[in-house]
Amino acid sequence: MKIGIIGSGVVGQQLGIGFAKLGHDVKIGTRDTSKLTDWIKTVGGKGSAGSVLEAAQFGDILVLATKWQGTEIVLQSLPVDSYNGKIIIDVTNPLDSSQGGVPRLDATEDLPGGLKVQNYLPEAKVVKAFNTISAYIMINAPREEGVPDLFIAGNDADAKKVVAGFATQWGWGSVIDLGDIKSSFWLETFAMLWIQFGFRNNNWTHAFKLLRK
Repeated sequence: MKIGIIGSGVVGQQLGIGFAKLGHDVKIGTRDTSKLTDWIKTVGGKGSAGSVLEAAQFGDILVLATKWQGTEIVLQSLPVDSYNGKIIIDVTNPLDSSQGGVPRLDATEDLPGGLKVQNYLPEAKVVKAFNTISAYIMINAPREEGVPDLFIAGNDADAKKVVAGFATQWGWGSVIDLGDIKSSFWLETFAMLWIQFGFRNNNWTHAFKLLRK
């Protein structure tokens, strides 16, 4: 497949490496392609850089890995034909870091970040996933203490199966479907639990597993 990644920070770059290792061609969209020189060397012939629009047009599947503050502007700049019918893997968290310290969640149960993304891109199939873990673990899930589980949400069942397939290839345990895109609120609050633990313990390699029995 061709994977277009919107966002060129650590998250976008790490996911790009993960997709490239699976054999997919990846293009990261950014305002400054020079910052991706080392990343392109890392992924070899499987990766390239371009504008956000070029990445969106390139990808059969798109990954949204922007900082939340710029997400709406970026997405509303895209023409419909660049995302129409495509799976959008939403890795963002709607965080407000303006007060310093632990960020606050800038979302409500009625209007979570994932639903906002779906509303910005009404013709796309948005799946919230990979937002409750650090970038480096997204593509290398197994931990010394076990294999974590991934929580996802979205309106399209087939799109969620595709995302679950990527997760399985990256070593995740169970992929737990929490429901439609409005349920992304619970993934975003779960991300806040992950962040709170990280700040309190200065540890950013933790992950979660659901024990059913």
